Amino acid sequence: MTAPRAGRRRTVGPAGPPPAERGSEYAVLSREVRQSGLLKRRPGYYSVEVGANLLLPAAGWTAFALIGQSWWQLVTAAFLAVMFAQTGFIGHEAGHHQIAASKRVNSVLGHVHADLLIGLSYGWWIAKHNKHHSHPNHVDRDLDIADGAIAFTGDQARVRRGAYVWLARHQAWLFFPMPLLEGLALHAVGGPLRPELEY
Repeated sequence: MTAPRAGRRRTVGPAGPPPAERGSEYAVLSREVRQSGLLKRRPGYYSVEVGANLLLPAAGWTAFALIGQSWWQLVTAAFLAVMFAQTGFIGHEAGHHQIAASKRVNSVLGHVHADLLIGLSYGWWIAKHNKHHSHPNHVDRDLDIADGAIAFTGDQARVRRGAYVWLARHQAWLFFPMPLLEGLALHAVGGPLRPELEY
C-alpha cells in the first residue's frame, strides 16, 4: 500500500453536503431545530404557565387593593408590569399556535390574555404580526418597521420634519428608553375594540 502523493488531496465520500443538508443556511438551521425537538408543543409546561399567569396577576391586584395608598405600591406596580409582559408573551405564543394543537384553544387563550387581561386587540395584533412574518424587514410591507418614532432607513430619516428630525439624530441613545413607551403605543393603535386589519 502506497501513501498518497504530496500536494494531492484525498476526498472521502461525495463532494459537497449530503442532500438533506442542502438549501439556504436558514433551511439547514430550521431542519436542525425541528429534528432536535425544539419546536414541539409542551402542553404540560403551558398548563402550568397559563395557570400561574392567571393566579399571579390576581394576587398582584389583591395586594394592590389591600396595600392602599402607600409607597409599597411601587413594588406592586413593578410586579404587575412583569406579569403584563408575561401575559403578552402567552398571547404571542397562542397567536403562533404554539400552545395547543387546536386552533380554537389557541384563539381562546389569545383573546383571554390579550383582549381581557392586557386590553390589546388580539385579532388586530394577529393580522399585524402575520403581515410582519410574511415580509420581515421589508420596508414597504412590514408594519413593524414603518416610519414612526424610530427611523429604520435613511429615506425615512431624510423626509422627517420638526421634532422628528431631532429624534432620528438621537435615536441610538434613545433606543432603550423608547421601548418603555411601546405598550402605550400598542394600546393607542390596537385597543381591545380595534377591528382586524385588512390588507
